Amino acid sequence: MNIKPSLFYLQSLKLSATFYKAAPWYTRWRILLFALLGSLGTVFSLAVARSETEVPNTSSTANPVVFVTSAYAPYVINSDGMARGLFPDIVTAAFREMNQMVHFQFQPWVRGENSVKLGKVFATFPYLKNAARESEFDFSEPVLFFYPKFFYNTERFPHGFEWETLADFKRYRVGGVRGYWYEQSFKQAGIEVQYVTSDRQNIAMLLVQRIDFTLIDELVGWNLIYETAPDKIDKYAVASRPQSSDAFHLMISRNYPNAKLLRLTFDLGLAKIKQNGIYQQILDQYQVTSEYATP
Repeated sequence: MNIKPSLFYLQSLKLSATFYKAAPWYTRWRILLFALLGSLGTVFSLAVARSETEVPNTSSTANPVVFVTSAYAPYVINSDGMARGLFPDIVTAAFREMNQMVHFQFQPWVRGENSVKLGKVFATFPYLKNAARESEFDFSEPVLFFYPKFFYNTERFPHGFEWETLADFKRYRVGGVRGYWYEQSFKQAGIEVQYVTSDRQNIAMLLVQRIDFTLIDELVGWNLIYETAPDKIDKYAVASRPQSSDAFHLMISRNYPNAKLLRLTFDLGLAKIKQNGIYQQILDQYQVTSEYATP
């Protein structure tokens, strides 16, 4: 009988083999233990992510891995200083599978990136890969897909709006956030953008028609609308075509202690929670459809 090994089992063996290159001092029994745990696919119950998650520990993993992030609901929610949301919950669950504590700090995006670069923290999230970032940071396996779409005011476009190329927006007033992933693309397309410091400002300007469009991740955009204008939801709509289809990752320091091993630990833990169903439970908790789930 030809038995096909599970995708998770194969990934466990692949990641375990990589440990030899990342840390030659790791003994063979420790690596084989990781692979064995992966093949068993042990199921742990889902717990709500907290700012610091404690798990039973008898090894050096008792020291929490430190992350920095900023509010970007529903991916990251700052609940009175406690980190909640899709990303903190997934990160916590993945490291819990590997018997590792985590701790989350909130900082503005730019300061957080600098903390990662200097090795003060292990990683930040959620981040997209690009050439400039990959020259300074490492990245985890993809955690969640990302679908940015153009939001508009239904009174301004009562019959809806669809587009083919970014050049279609050259004749409109577009609102953006300085430092976001689309700055270079907009510049190359010849779009004149009114830049502000937050998506929340652009959502407010759309409502009063000070801009015609703003580009926001669809989950983030609707979350902001429900928060800031719950009685005006019918005034907003999105063009169906996403501006891009990419994935969010952990953006990881190259100067944090044992960063390479921790990256591999997270990747293996992420594979485990996808295998045992915890990953899907987290998506369901935040009412996120399966199209956002990475393989």
